[in-house]
Amino acid sequence: MPSWGRKLRGVREDLGFTLRDVHAASLRLASRHHNRRLAISPGRLSMIETKNEVPSIFRLYALAQIYERDVRELLTFYGCAGKNRRNNGKRRI
Repeated sequence: MPSWGRKLRGVREDLGFTLRDVHAASLRLASRHHNRRLAISPGRLSMIETKNEVPSIFRLYALAQIYERDVRELLTFYGCAGKNRRNNGKRRI
């Protein structure tokens, strides 16, 4: 079973945030950016953390902002980001 939900929950709990705290912060972020897709309901965050639902890029960005983490760090939870490699002018596909 994938563990990304547990990792996200661990970050949230280490910060001392509740599901409602994250929801409130996401609403402020969504308002500031005029983008309601950044809002994360407590139920949706619970699904992401406990059912390993993959968050949208908007929600992942919101979580990175709220948790004060680099979005690339959160992407590593999903196996999507690695070390920044230079391609030395070679094209990769």
